[in-house]
Amino acid sequence: MPFPRYVHSVVGSSDTVAWPIEAQGVNECGCTSASNALNLLVRDLRFRKDDFVRQAGLLFQPRLGGTPSPMTGWLIRRHGFGTHFGNLSRTDYELVLRDLIDRGVPAIVEIGLDPVNMYGGHSIVLVGYSDPYRDHAGQLREEYYFVDAQYPALGQVSLATNDVDVDGDDVAEPFPGNRTIARHELRELYPKKIYYPVFPTQADHDAWYRQNLRPDPAPPLLGWLLGPLLTGSYDVWIGPRSAAQAA
Repeated sequence: MPFPRYVHSVVGSSDTVAWPIEAQGVNECGCTSASNALNLLVRDLRFRKDDFVRQAGLLFQPRLGGTPSPMTGWLIRRHGFGTHFGNLSRTDYELVLRDLIDRGVPAIVEIGLDPVNMYGGHSIVLVGYSDPYRDHAGQLREEYYFVDAQYPALGQVSLATNDVDVDGDDVAEPFPGNRTIARHELRELYPKKIYYPVFPTQADHDAWYRQNLRPDPAPPLLGWLLGPLLTGSYDVWIGPRSAAQAA
């Protein structure tokens, strides 16, 4: 069954074979979001989160919350894909994320806060968004769609979780991923604005970045010390704005 016409998704089919994803273990979200994003790009369960956990080595500490945020990018690049540790807090984050989805590029984002307020609290994979639409009750909706490896609960992951009967015909429409977050809710859940766009190659990533973003520099010493480890690069969108995005 196709997704509704107002849905934009990195994967065009709702068939479960087109969504090779795994559930995570305790505090494995950084490693599992990386493996799930790569599997979505290659359309095959080629990468396993257990392997990524092992590759993280001593930097994976489940009792301390898992892995530090930069490990996500390292795992992605280690396997030949392209990304960077980015921060969208100084730009219109929706322009960037929607551009990636329209290109078929998933992005790992961190929602919530970690215990020391350094990074986000939980990594998930952005896989789609919707144009504004009305459900059968007349309610206006606008949404983002994610693969969340511990949603609705740890060890309980199903692609049908966020399917819902929107048009009132008693048949649930399919939606991308397994978790839907309303646009206004994402603003509250995404305070750090950390993201990792996941491209097939680093060259693809770098070409996209040069054409659409510029770094907003921090003071030289702080930027050199803190950017790669704590904040990521502060990215500012310079690419095109569609009429819908500008509204």
